[in-house]
Amino acid sequence: MRLWHQTNRVLILSIAIGALTVCTSGCKSLRDRGANSDRSLLGLKKKKKSEEPAQDLSGEYLDPLGARNTERIMLDDLSPSQIATTFKTRWLSDKDRDRSAASVAISTGKELFSRASAQHQANPNGDAHIEVFTDAANKFRIASANAPGTAVEEEAFYLEGEAYFFANRYVQANRAFERLIAKYPGTRFLDLAEQKRLAIAQYWLELDENGSKIAFSDPQRPKTGMAGEARRVLHRIRVDDPTGQYADDATIALGKAFLRDKNYYEATDAFRDIRNNYPQSRYQFEAHMLELQAHVQGYKGPSYDATPLKSADEILEKVVRKFPTEAQEHLGYLESQATLIRNQLAERDYSLGDYYAQRGQNRAAKIHYERVAQKFSDTQFGRSVSDRIADVSSKPPVPKQHAQWLVDLFPDDKAAAKPVIASRDDRILR
Repeated sequence: MRLWHQTNRVLILSIAIGALTVCTSGCKSLRDRGANSDRSLLGLKKKKKSEEPAQDLSGEYLDPLGARNTERIMLDDLSPSQIATTFKTRWLSDKDRDRSAASVAISTGKELFSRASAQHQANPNGDAHIEVFTDAANKFRIASANAPGTAVEEEAFYLEGEAYFFANRYVQANRAFERLIAKYPGTRFLDLAEQKRLAIAQYWLELDENGSKIAFSDPQRPKTGMAGEARRVLHRIRVDDPTGQYADDATIALGKAFLRDKNYYEATDAFRDIRNNYPQSRYQFEAHMLELQAHVQGYKGPSYDATPLKSADEILEKVVRKFPTEAQEHLGYLESQATLIRNQLAERDYSLGDYYAQRGQNRAAKIHYERVAQKFSDTQFGRSVSDRIADVSSKPPVPKQHAQWLVDLFPDDKAAAKPVIASRDDRILR
């Protein structure tokens, strides 16, 4: 017992020394976002099943090692309020598991949860409820550890995540929900768990966007890679439940996060996912507009691939055709993007003409210049290309060959090749 107390003291002291800042206030905005007003904190809702087959949306960029290890121990597990429960639950042998202890723990946890909820409702701006929610979460951890593979464990995983969520311990809350989904993929708590995970990921993205620094003692945020962890959670929401209630919310948020970080390829992939796989989503028009923006911003210039420009042109046509009312409201923006796309497409052919002209390949240069004049006459390049056409037309179509004798040593690839075996001549084969 003395050794255990010494170990406990050393661990707590190490954490205190390594801490940069201490979280002293709750996050009411995140709690409000994660909890619907028409649901009680312990309310349940049956998952809506879709007849459409689930699509595999896993991506190596976001999740190179697959789903996160849900049994991992985190620094938050060694904090003063958590370390005792961590020791009680992490190294519990099968012979020490007690189903009756699990029932007692989950009942006690529910009582603590209800008391904390009442305290929070009575004083939303206070923080007395936070410690009680934390105590409830610890009870749920004990319950799940003592009843593996049972309905008690499933419910305890969910309630643990809920309790940690309202205790502002978002890293541990997300892990509890991940454990629930990993072990019980069709759980009746799925929609509620994904709702909280979506709120957590969006909160982390907001912190990162506002330049929030890492705080090792803050249980609200990951200790490293906050934006990356938020994107991973959003990605896992649409992988774990691709036809669920919050899949399109997670996908649009993921696309916006990539767009903000100038990862245009990944952003267009997320917005395209909304367009193709969630036709009834309320984000349809927004996804079209954001994908258009990502394609345009992802184009690197005439020396690079034209696919982003061509894709942007296609999306622009779809916006006008599918959303006539919304397109009229954003007419100025759409017209500016259409002008930009046409000018950039014209610039590509114009630049190719310049390239061939510099090499003396005036016939090829003329072809590209004339294409600009015919297809893009309304652009700045189309209006100024006539002088270029006249210039290359007055010059030899191909550059003069200065080593003709060397060229003549090689066979003419335009000459008809003589067959090795003449047609209908099978004498060699006899």
